[in-house]
Amino acid sequence: LFHRLRLPVDLLLGWLTLGAATALRSRWALPFTLRPLPPEGAALVRAAALPVLAALPVALALTGFYETARPLARLELARRLLLAAALQGAALVAFFYLFDRPFPRSVLLLHLTLVTAGLYAWRRLVQQLDRPAGRRVAVIGTGAAARELARTIGAHRYHGLTVAGHVAAPGEAAASSPAAELGPELGGLAGLCARLAAGEIDDLVFATETEPWHIEWVGRLTRASRRRGSVLLLPGPFDSLIGRMRYRWVHDLPLIEVVRPEEWRLRLAGKRAFDLVAGSVFALAALPLALATALAVRSTSKGPVLYRQERIGRDLRPFSLVKFRTMIDGAERETGEVLAIPDDPRLTPVGGFLRRSRLDELPQLWNVLRGEMSLVGPRPERPGFVARYLEEVPGYAERFLVPPGLTGLAQVNGEYDSSPQNKLRYDLAYLANWRFSLDLSILFRTAKIVLTSRGV
Repeated sequence: LFHRLRLPVDLLLGWLTLGAATALRSRWALPFTLRPLPPEGAALVRAAALPVLAALPVALALTGFYETARPLARLELARRLLLAAALQGAALVAFFYLFDRPFPRSVLLLHLTLVTAGLYAWRRLVQQLDRPAGRRVAVIGTGAAARELARTIGAHRYHGLTVAGHVAAPGEAAASSPAAELGPELGGLAGLCARLAAGEIDDLVFATETEPWHIEWVGRLTRASRRRGSVLLLPGPFDSLIGRMRYRWVHDLPLIEVVRPEEWRLRLAGKRAFDLVAGSVFALAALPLALATALAVRSTSKGPVLYRQERIGRDLRPFSLVKFRTMIDGAERETGEVLAIPDDPRLTPVGGFLRRSRLDELPQLWNVLRGEMSLVGPRPERPGFVARYLEEVPGYAERFLVPPGLTGLAQVNGEYDSSPQNKLRYDLAYLANWRFSLDLSILFRTAKIVLTSRGV
């Protein structure tokens, strides 16, 4: 309910704070104003109320407040709201200047201050009321997926969850020395059911690479947890394919067919047309920013401004990807191909910022215009990693059915050093749900990432 009310409440807060700012200025002068706001000033505010209110949800959307809701830490919430206020203020100043519409600056400043404080208080209240406070989670599994889940829960306490312990999943052998983040072993299925019945465990999560839906386990755990909590599943890569599966029948025996995109020729042609038009517009608009980035790279480190690297594209065809250099010249002569890490010591002084803001990817608009890439799609990988992941990661070949992208679903949802398995989950989800509106949504969220310097 709270999340469905976000937009209406935001607009209501915007309207109330704009009215409050006008009323305060009409009654009192501010330290930097000579006198209270005259009646004609209040009339200007009323005449321009619509663009002021319209700019608020746009600024909030650009800073990520209308995505699938997940709690934000207090400092991150404040930072995003301040950025949204700056965006709203800049957009309104530009609007009033371009259309020659006078507007009291003191009212705008007071409105931005009040609405930021109101939005912070509203969202903190929602987080406190909506969080599953003090819920104890039992992890079913001992492998990499289970450890990653436990680390994530431990690192983000504001979700209100704690790992109470673990059991080996169906088909897994109990670990002789389980990872510390998994907590104590809870005594197998029988012990887990007993703890559920006693109210010592609130939620269960299957986090395993083996088949989790063992009939005996699910039945007994569901009965034991009834009216006490949830039984959850950490999805594997192929769970994302459910969106493009269909049934076929041999008499009364159901078979599941994974729908493959061989018939996507018309949609691929439309995607290519959009890439040419939008890519040309983006390239022209980004030219000043690209020149400033090139100057920053040139002035902070020795070596070429641009960096070319072989990547694998659609149908496993190689191509030469172009990007702004973010590491010292010759960084991989001794190390060879290595995966990106958050605090790479080989980064140039501006390399970390360029990666976080995605500005290092701007030259890839050239790859888009050449047809080697698309604006949106799975990110292209290097040949060595592709060969390895094709052997190690089930379903990895699926991501080469469409052109690689300048940005993608994995990039707007994950972190820079997300594992190949995690990125593949998003890539397969993109393939399963690919449509033009999804591409537009990803591009919109990428703009937000560039503004907040957060991304993969």
